Amino acid sequence: MTIDPTVEDEPIDSLERKRSLEAAIRTRREAVLVVNSRSRRGRQLYRRAKRLLRERGIALALTYPVRNPARIPEIVRDAIGKGYQFIIVGGGDGTISSVVDFFAYRSVVLGILPAGTANSYARALGIPLALNEAVEVVVSGKVVDVNLGKINGNHFANAAAIGLPASIARHMPKLLKRWFGRVGYLLVAAVRLVRQRPFRCTLTASGRTIEFDAMEVRVANGQYQGGVRVANEASLESRDLVIQSIKGGSRWSIVRFWTMAMLGYPPSIDDVLVVKAPDVTLDTAPRQYVSIDGEPVTQTPIRATVARNALMVVAPRERTDLV
Repeated sequence: MTIDPTVEDEPIDSLERKRSLEAAIRTRREAVLVVNSRSRRGRQLYRRAKRLLRERGIALALTYPVRNPARIPEIVRDAIGKGYQFIIVGGGDGTISSVVDFFAYRSVVLGILPAGTANSYARALGIPLALNEAVEVVVSGKVVDVNLGKINGNHFANAAAIGLPASIARHMPKLLKRWFGRVGYLLVAAVRLVRQRPFRCTLTASGRTIEFDAMEVRVANGQYQGGVRVANEASLESRDLVIQSIKGGSRWSIVRFWTMAMLGYPPSIDDVLVVKAPDVTLDTAPRQYVSIDGEPVTQTPIRATVARNALMVVAPRERTDLV
């Protein structure tokens, strides 16, 4: 089967088209497997994933254990260019975010095997973190089309952040992340929190501009960041992105926010500003780094927009809110 190499400008919103593509990949049962083998659990995941997928009747036309994550976008792009319609990617949020540009508005389906530290995007989709259960979703789940975000013209999967999360991303030693996972994030967070300073944020959305002091700002497509549910208002099927700011100049507001989030409680309305909009511009003084799906890749100012129904991905059938 081949795909139309032309990237569409309009969202893929036809239920018939989704079901047709789902039927095609289920009938052919052929996929390409690409795994970030430097991500946490990556090397073990690659070997087990190959075995489990083949046991479930998936013919793996091409398989790639990738030790250098910088090569993953090129590998995925080439596989799509060769006409493969089902690409299974194993990795964390940064890995998924690095390839979604190549899936956007194409008749190509992404299957996700979580193998990162936080796996926030997999959590947002309801994909189990256990490999055998994630493989079951890939094999027998449903094809849905969900939103992506775009920042300065490039698609992202889950969330972007300014402030402490970006500082953590910039200063996280790779070995600490690899060996200690989320505990490593907490250690770096404690150090960076002491040095975190408030910044002035200018937000323009829906024809109005507001200014405020902030310690942290996130642009959320999904509800999770750092593996923690932080943006309850966000939805992969919404027409809006959620802009959430931890207000003021106190480090204790950050501590309160994340403590409440990790305990499963909503944040205090005194600590958080929430704006929902399909198109938003953010600027800061002084200029701030921006982490996108855990990777510090740009700086303010940024323009963020929602890319409606841009990504075809396999999700659990019990997620009735995803279609």
